[in-house]
Amino acid sequence: MKFKAIVLTLILSFFYPFTFLSRLHKNRITFISLEHDNLSKDFKILYEALAAEQRYELKTLLFKFKPTFLGNLRYGLACIRQLFIIQSSKLVIIDYNNFVISKFPHRSKVKVLEVWHATGALKNFGNKVERDYEVKNYDYVIANSDFFKKIYAEAFNLSEKNVLVTGIPNNDKIFDSDFVDKTRKRRLEKYPFIENKTVITYAPTFRGRISTHFREVAIDLERVQKALGSDYIIIYKAHPLIPDSRYADTPNVLFIEDELISSIFCVSDVLITDYSAIAIDWMIFDKPVVAYVPDFKKYSMKPGLTIDYRNEFPGQLAFNEDDLIRALQSCKDDEYKKKRSDFFKKTYQYSDGKSTGRVISMIHSIMNDAL
Repeated sequence: MKFKAIVLTLILSFFYPFTFLSRLHKNRITFISLEHDNLSKDFKILYEALAAEQRYELKTLLFKFKPTFLGNLRYGLACIRQLFIIQSSKLVIIDYNNFVISKFPHRSKVKVLEVWHATGALKNFGNKVERDYEVKNYDYVIANSDFFKKIYAEAFNLSEKNVLVTGIPNNDKIFDSDFVDKTRKRRLEKYPFIENKTVITYAPTFRGRISTHFREVAIDLERVQKALGSDYIIIYKAHPLIPDSRYADTPNVLFIEDELISSIFCVSDVLITDYSAIAIDWMIFDKPVVAYVPDFKKYSMKPGLTIDYRNEFPGQLAFNEDDLIRALQSCKDDEYKKKRSDFFKKTYQYSDGKSTGRVISMIHSIMNDAL
C-alpha cells in the first residue's frame, strides 16, 4: 500500500500545479466519497436539502474502490479528478478520510467539511492509528456531542474549535416515532417470519486494514442460534467493508446486506456489536446491547478504544461464545438501563431530530464566509 501511495503521490504531483489554473466557483459545493458510488445516508440527506433550496451549484464525485488492478486504475483517475474539482469548489464535503485532500493542500478560499460516516467513535481511527498517510487539511468536522471534540480533533488533525457539534443528520429519522413505526411495519411485511420472535441483530465492525484486507471476527452464529432456541432469530448485518461474508449462508441466521442498519434497528430487540459506533445509534432505541469482543485484550491495545469499555460500555461484555449466549439469555432482566441513559447523555448533545437543519445552517455560514 505504501508503494502504491508513493506512486499515486508522484502522479498527482504532476497535475497538482495545474489545478491552480482552474477557476474557483464561489457557489459550488462538491460531495466526494471513494467508499460508495451513490448518495446515501448523510450525503443523500444534505444533498437533497440543499437541492431543494436551489441556492448552490451541487456536484458529486462518488466512487467505490475495489482492490483489483482495474479498481486501482480507476481509483487513480478518480484522484486526478478530485484534484481539480476540489480546487474549483467553495466547499468540499467528504464522509471518509481523503488521500488527495491530505496530501495536497487546497486553496485558502476552499473549505473542506468532514461529515464522518458514523455517529461517533468507540475505537481509535484517523491519525490515532497506524496509517499510510497523515490525515490533514480538513477545515471543519461535525460531531454528535462535546465528548467527541477532542477525539475528532486528534483523528483529523484540526483544532477543537473546528469540531462543530450539530448532531448527525442520518439519525434524525430514528428520533421520529412515526418513522420507526412505519419502518417496522414494512420490514415485518418483508420478513414475516421474524414477527413474535426476539430479534437479535449482530452488526460488528471490521478487522484489518485496506492494505492487509478486511476480515470478520470469528463466531459460530449457528451454535449461538441453537443455544437460544426457536423463540429467537439472529439477523447478521456485515460491515460495508466486508464484500463477501463467510456467514452469508449460515443456517437459521437471516443475512441482510441491502438494508440500512437504521431500518433493521426498527425490528430489533437486542443488538450485538463490538467496537462499532452503531452502539451509539442504538442508544436512541433504549434496548439491550451486548459487546462480543473475543479479541478485547489485543484490540484495546491496537487500535485502542476511546472509552473505558469495562466500565462505560452500556451493556454486557462477552469474551467468548459461552459468555455471549449467557448475556443474550439474561437480556430480559435489563440491568443496564441506567448505564444506557448515562451513555446516551455522554454521546448525544441533541435529541430533537433537527440535526440536518443545524448542518445546513452551518453550510450556509461557510458559503457566506461567516464561520
